[in-house]
Formats: sequence, structure tokens, C-alpha cells
Amino acid sequence: MDAPMGMSLLPDWSRPLWALLLVVVFAQHALHAGRMSGQPRWWHVGHTLMAAGMAVMYLLPHMRYPGLYRAGLVLFALVALVEVVAAGVIGRREGGFNPLWGTAAAGMLIMTYMMVPVQLRPSWLTLVLVAYLCCETVIWAGGLWQRLPSSCTPPRRPPTGVELSTAPGAAGPAPAGGSGRGFGLVAHRSLGVRLSLAVMAASMAYMLAASVF
Repeated sequence: MDAPMGMSLLPDWSRPLWALLLVVVFAQHALHAGRMSGQPRWWHVGHTLMAAGMAVMYLLPHMRYPGLYRAGLVLFALVALVEVVAAGVIGRREGGFNPLWGTAAAGMLIMTYMMVPVQLRPSWLTLVLVAYLCCETVIWAGGLWQRLPSSCTPPRRPPTGVELSTAPGAAGPAPAGGSGRGFGLVAHRSLGVRLSLAVMAASMAYMLAASVF
């Protein structure tokens, strides 16, 4: 965050409030990561890292801590690369692309983008990302992932070496006509997790919007 972060869209008093919400998001995903196994665990670990990164960005402005943001740029770029590769590998192994891994990788790419100094970000791209994140906020808050065919489409062949989670309120398998097949990760039905993801997407959209307006 640079000079624009001091504008009216992001007053100083709002930063600790956003950070507090993100700490709750962090705790929610850290708890699930500790309880889950297989793909759901790593999916939650990724969101735990994102929540921590967003909380730090709200509390520690870019202009005052440039070295921290340079380190964050490297960290999130590496994690984003890992998630992009993982999404492709998992999709090939399960016989179908899982959009939940796609959105997770997109979130990491946006986090990487947010580590770049504001003056180096094109405004049009920032606004495109704000629009995307607003859509993601609505989708998670409204539980729309479960209604999207792409989120519930089973793989074309049984996953190999994938541990499916059936823990309450967490990501689990999507059965295909009783065949026992399913993705190693599907949309959450837990209200708490869905709201935490909506809050995180909203926090990212708000910070990006504040850097433009």
C-alpha cells in the first residue's frame, strides 16, 4: 500500500477492523487445515496464507515496509506457481479440471499482484480484478458454488492416490451416480467457511479499489 491507501476509501480506523476480520478467517482455515487431509488440507493451508498476508497488508503499509512486500512478492509468486502446476496435475490425474483449485491459484496470483507497488499497477487491470473479486464474494456468500455445474462435475475416471475427505463442513468428494468417484476437493457447505472466503475476497477487492479511487 502506497500513498493512495491514505485516501477516504481506506481510513486509518478501518485497517485494524479489516485485519481483525482476517485474523478470524485465518483461524477458521487453520483449524480446518489441521483437521483435514489430502487436497482439502492444502487448499485450506493456501487460504490460511492468504488471510495472513491480507491482515499484514492492512496493518503494515507498503510505503513504510517495502522490504516486507518484496519478500511477500517472492513468496506469493512461488506459491501461485505451485498452485497453478498442482491444479493442472490434479486435473490430469482426476480426469477433469477442478475450478476450486483454479480460483485458489487465481487468488494467489492476485496476492502477488498486490505486493507490487501501486504506481506500477495498471488501473484497468486493478479494476478488472476488483470486479472478479466482487463476483467471488457474492458466489461464496450465496453458496453458489454448489449450484454451478462446473463445480459439481465428477471426473471422467477415478482419481489415483487422492484421499477424499468427508469431514462435516469441509471439502469432500463429489460422487458420480453412486460410482464412488469424485474430485478430491469440492465446494464447501459450511456457512462459516463460505463466509470466511467471502470476507477474504471482499477484503482484497476493497484494498485494490482503494488503490485506484
